[in-house]
Amino acid sequence: NANLAPGSRMSRIAQHLLQQRSYYPLFPPPAAQTMATNLDLAHMKEWSMPCQPDLLIVPSKLTTFAKKVLDHSIVVNPGLLTRGTTGGTYAVMDVHPM
Repeated sequence: NANLAPGSRMSRIAQHLLQQRSYYPLFPPPAAQTMATNLDLAHMKEWSMPCQPDLLIVPSKLTTFAKKVLDHSIVVNPGLLTRGTTGGTYAVMDVHPM
C-alpha cells in the first residue's frame, strides 16, 4: 500500500463496496473468519445496496478525495471533521437532480 498513489486505497475500498453491493466492507467474510466475525446475517438486507448509487459518501481517516468509480458513481471521502483537538476536513457539494 505504500507504493499506491494518494487516494488509491480508498478508491479500491469504494470499488469493493460498489461491486459487492454491500455497505459491509468484506462480505462474505473469509471462511476461516466466519466464526470470529461479529456478523448477524439476519440483518443482511439492511446493509445490502439495492442499486449502484450515483453518489457514495464514505468518511474515513484515509486521504480525502472525490473521484468517479466504476464509470457511474462519484465517491467522496470528506475526511474527519475533527482530529483530536484540532480541526479536520469536510466537503461541500452541490447536487443537481437530472
